[in-house]
Amino acid sequence: MDLRESRLGRIYLSFLDKSIVHWLQRKGLRPNTVTVWGLAVACLVPVGFYLTPWAGFILIALSGIADSLDGFLARATQRQSAFGSFWDSTVDRAADCAYLVGFLILFWSFPQWRLAAAISLLLALLFTLLISYTKAKIESLGHKCRAGLMGRPLRTVYLLGWALLVAIAPGVQLELLWLGLGLYLALAVLTVGQRIAEARRVLL
Repeated sequence: MDLRESRLGRIYLSFLDKSIVHWLQRKGLRPNTVTVWGLAVACLVPVGFYLTPWAGFILIALSGIADSLDGFLARATQRQSAFGSFWDSTVDRAADCAYLVGFLILFWSFPQWRLAAAISLLLALLFTLLISYTKAKIESLGHKCRAGLMGRPLRTVYLLGWALLVAIAPGVQLELLWLGLGLYLALAVLTVGQRIAEARRVLL
């Protein structure tokens, strides 16, 4: 599922393209610089969650926006490159890790759940990385991979929604943390399964 092809996704991307990208272009910023900014913001997500769930929510949003902007800026300035694509994908994986570590920080407020949360989030991280790896491997073998529910845009939106719920309902924070983590893990496992099935279909 690609949110960028949905109506809301097109509106969001059109807004970025017609406003922020033009401003960045006038400032002479390079796409890889924007990617680095996005990584820096993503690395602050755990710190943000340590301070308040609202800060974590805002930092994930800013990091996600930067992730959208670098590709647009590369096309607008005709600076698309193989290294830029590699660098963007590498930074995305680091950001995925930082986001999930942020939620681990929230779990740390509940000492009796720390071990269970750490194990569960490690599993979530494993399947998050497998989502990206399976797609990259299929495409490296010369095939397109459109299968899979939880592509990166949807994962980012999911994490934003999860963080927002935790921020606005502190009285049931633990319940929302476990509910969000359980659903995320289930969807990540489903997506990996979908991509393995797609690989079997196109490669056999």
